[in-house]
Amino acid sequence: MSETAPVKKGKVRVDDIEIYFELYGRGDPLVLVAGTGISCAPWRVFQVAEFSKHYQVLIYDHRGLGRSDKPDVPYSTRLFAKDCAGLMDALGIQKAHVMGHSMGGRVAQWVALDYPEKVRSLVLSGSGSGKYSDKLEDYPRGVPADTCVELIEKGYEKYQHDHWGPGFMFTDEFVREHPEVVKKFQDLIVEEVPPLKCYLRHVIARQCHETTALVHQIKAPTLVIVGSKDIRDGGTGNHVASSKALAEKIPNAELVIVEGGKHGYLREMPEKGHPPILDFLRRQG
Repeated sequence: MSETAPVKKGKVRVDDIEIYFELYGRGDPLVLVAGTGISCAPWRVFQVAEFSKHYQVLIYDHRGLGRSDKPDVPYSTRLFAKDCAGLMDALGIQKAHVMGHSMGGRVAQWVALDYPEKVRSLVLSGSGSGKYSDKLEDYPRGVPADTCVELIEKGYEKYQHDHWGPGFMFTDEFVREHPEVVKKFQDLIVEEVPPLKCYLRHVIARQCHETTALVHQIKAPTLVIVGSKDIRDGGTGNHVASSKALAEKIPNAELVIVEGGKHGYLREMPEKGHPPILDFLRRQG
């Protein structure tokens, strides 16, 4: 898990805020968009080394996270997409492959919808479009009740540590056999844990995301990829079901289900997750 050195890093002004970024490698640009309340640090450890062999990889901290500014205003996945597009402009990136995981996939959908000229291809990992099925009668649009209970009972830092570990992110077998990887990931989360207000704004942005009636308009070649065990209900629901719904609605989208993977399959089993992503990207030229 050694880290690759960036070729460039720093902050740039995007509209009224400064966004922290890191660039790695050479080649066609690949933008990696992180999920709810997570800085760019996990990308640095788990994905950058492999992807930067083939692409110029851009990772960054969403507003409200890490070293980016933390304005005290409501957030939305569409606003995060505007930040992403603005960051690309500031760095002179005209067009890129865009890959988002979890909430990052929701942000990536808005990038493809609002800024189609900037998207060479789209990878949506462990993501969804919002209320993807009429059967989701109680789809929560605010902070989910289970999140509130855990925050109250555990406290914020312990909640963050536990949430990104066994159960939701990693399989029990992997936790037993590779505790050092799980600890590394949890340490990264805790080291850069955002202010509680910013984290909750991110959660609300994720829960209020809704593109179900729009994703059929996405023109970019799209890969939808998800772990086969990413099925925990609550929050944004079952990611296998939501990913299948995305693949059905986006024209000509490809669907890959990574056998045995949970929400953290990219960290637990990159040997299974990376090849279909890289194969898809290569085929897009």
